[in-house]
Amino acid sequence: MPASKIQANWTAVAHGSNQITRVSSVTISQGGTLATYSADGDRFPTVVVNLMNKPKATVTTADTASVMGHNPGTTANFTATHKDAKGQAGGDILYVLSNAVVENVDTSGDHGQFGTATMSLLAYSSDGTTNPLSFTRA
Repeated sequence: MPASKIQANWTAVAHGSNQITRVSSVTISQGGTLATYSADGDRFPTVVVNLMNKPKATVTTADTASVMGHNPGTTANFTATHKDAKGQAGGDILYVLSNAVVENVDTSGDHGQFGTATMSLLAYSSDGTTNPLSFTRA
C-alpha cells in the first residue's frame, strides 16, 4: 500500500547519542523571518523579502530526566522520525537539525498529573549558506 501522507506519533528522537523517549510532541520550525521596506510616501511595504532563517525545534517528553541533563549551549544533531499514520513503508518523515544547540529546558508538573519537560533547540549553519534543517521520506 502507498504511504498515507498523514503523520502520527514520533520515534527515534535524539540529540546526539542521547535518546529521548516518551515523546508527546515535537515541533520543527524553518525559522523564517521577513524584512519589509518602504520609503518616501509609502504607507505600506513595497518590498518583502526573507533575509534570515533560524531553524529550531522543541521536544516535549514525560521522561523529564532525559532532557534535563542537556545543558544550554550543548551542540549535537537533533533527529526525529514522524511516523506514517498507517505504518506504510516510505511514509515516515525523518527530520535532521544539524548543529542543534540546546537553548533551554523547562520542566513542570501539576499535582495529580504527569510531569513533562520541554527542550528548545536553535541550529546554525557551518558555512552560512547550507540549511541545517533537512527532511527525507523513509
